[in-house]
Amino acid sequence: MSAMSSASRPWWPLAWVALAGIVFVAACYYPGAMSYDSAVIWSQARGAPSTNIYGAGLRWLWQLTDRIWSGPAPPFLIQLTLLWSGLTLIARALECSLAARIAFMLVAAFAPVVFVLLAHVWSDVLLLATLAFAVGALLRWRDDKQAGWLIAFWIALAIAATLRHNALPALLPLVAYAVWLHLEPRAIEPRRKRGVLVGAVVALCLGLNAIGGLSVLSAQLRVPIWPATAIWDLAGMSLEADEVLLPAPVRRPELTLDDLRAAYAPYTNVPIFSTTHGRVIGPYFLPPDPAPAVLLRAWPEAITAHPRAYLAHRLRLTAALFGSKPRAWPHELVYVDEEIHFGDNPPVARNDSPLHAACIRVAEALRDTVALAAWPYLVISLFAFAVAWRRRTQANAQAALAVLASGLAYAAPLPLIAPSAELRYLGWTCLAAMIGAALALASTAQARRSREQANW
Repeated sequence: MSAMSSASRPWWPLAWVALAGIVFVAACYYPGAMSYDSAVIWSQARGAPSTNIYGAGLRWLWQLTDRIWSGPAPPFLIQLTLLWSGLTLIARALECSLAARIAFMLVAAFAPVVFVLLAHVWSDVLLLATLAFAVGALLRWRDDKQAGWLIAFWIALAIAATLRHNALPALLPLVAYAVWLHLEPRAIEPRRKRGVLVGAVVALCLGLNAIGGLSVLSAQLRVPIWPATAIWDLAGMSLEADEVLLPAPVRRPELTLDDLRAAYAPYTNVPIFSTTHGRVIGPYFLPPDPAPAVLLRAWPEAITAHPRAYLAHRLRLTAALFGSKPRAWPHELVYVDEEIHFGDNPPVARNDSPLHAACIRVAEALRDTVALAAWPYLVISLFAFAVAWRRRTQANAQAALAVLASGLAYAAPLPLIAPSAELRYLGWTCLAAMIGAALALASTAQARRSREQANW
């Protein structure tokens, strides 16, 4: 545990940095860019039929804020507040100088991927902000044992479970760390403690998963989501296998291999549905019977019959997801600079300030470079994980392991399930890398000081 309680460390400078950060990012991006997905969610919050295609968390938040202040601005400002509050709490837990803690906050928030993503009102961005706050609240409880922070941690995780359908892998390591912190000081026989740890983690994760499930059930219109990935996989495999592998219920009889070849893009599934002139049926418009059942059989059968074709398709997606996006690809894979209108949503004024224009120019200049690729953050995560593992007796090293595992676990399934290579899917992974690295390095510095004091 920390040699100096976080309560004894100055925190007002950190709070002022957080406030300045909120104001600056708001000046850059207010009221928050809205993509098509954002606009649809806002429309559903305003009364359009809701669907389970999106997590319900952002819709629920928008339903609350729209009663007081209509538009994307309230969720945008809430995202910023959660993120900077979380970074402040994490910085308080770092055993280092005030200057180093301020530097951590600035580096984490202004890391290129994180800073570009903060421009948007997306469930992905709200997720990374919520998880940052959850980590900060848990560290605050670890250091000062104030129950309110533990309650805040669990509330944040419950909210996170409603934001993205694939949030659970990111939550599991944080749940495990919270349970371990609760059990660690207790005098329990080691084997029994491990059993209690596993049982508690499983039970709590099932509870969080149930919360996510309830958010799905709250949708007025519910459709299977997996066909979007299955159909794209089958289209990609068709090109490698040189035959149309899509089963009859999900396509028109006139669909040809040339149609698929012309429509296929390695970075997103959208053109398969939008540029084949209806010859591939949209995944959310499939007839209920027998299309889903036939597709569910055809998908694994095709993977088994054409494993190399499947791997080639998924490796292309993985390279696009984690790597730099070529300039010829749509910039929407990295950022959106619009206020997309949908349905009866009120018009939203764009940010036309010179500061905003400068930020977008920088994003556009960097979007095909390593600065806006996710793989460097994976390298940072793996390096920091190795450092933290060596120092795993230190409190902050243990926290680093949990945060890094959360980010990596969130990214791990994406090569197999992601329907596109949008950078936003890896927002939490990139931010977790910065948080975990700071915790790991702080634990190393603390270990060095402890050795020096012992030698003295």
